[in-house]
Amino acid sequence: MKALKAIFLTAVLVLTRYLPVYYNSSEFSYFVRQEAARTQSESQLKQLLLQKATAYSLPVKESDISIKRTDDVLQVTVDYRVPVNLIVCNPELKFHVTGGGLLPAIR
Repeated sequence: MKALKAIFLTAVLVLTRYLPVYYNSSEFSYFVRQEAARTQSESQLKQLLLQKATAYSLPVKESDISIKRTDDVLQVTVDYRVPVNLIVCNPELKFHVTGGGLLPAIR
């Protein structure tokens, strides 16, 4: 019975540490895709992504964000790691987010 309680408590600890990270990363991923599709300025996009990452408590740095412009296509890639404190160990979760959009044609 004690072993079952220990397993249950361990599962609860792991879930309470991992779920918020995955939820916030999912929301951030959605934001990246939406903003990449509608933005027109690379510097403005980078600042928006950094602000939103901070709002979601994600440790995204400016160096984690890569913005490439090819003709009329803007592609954004964000690679970041989130440490998870599990008391006994501290694993890092790796995330890779991409988004893209068409830039307005210059006439």
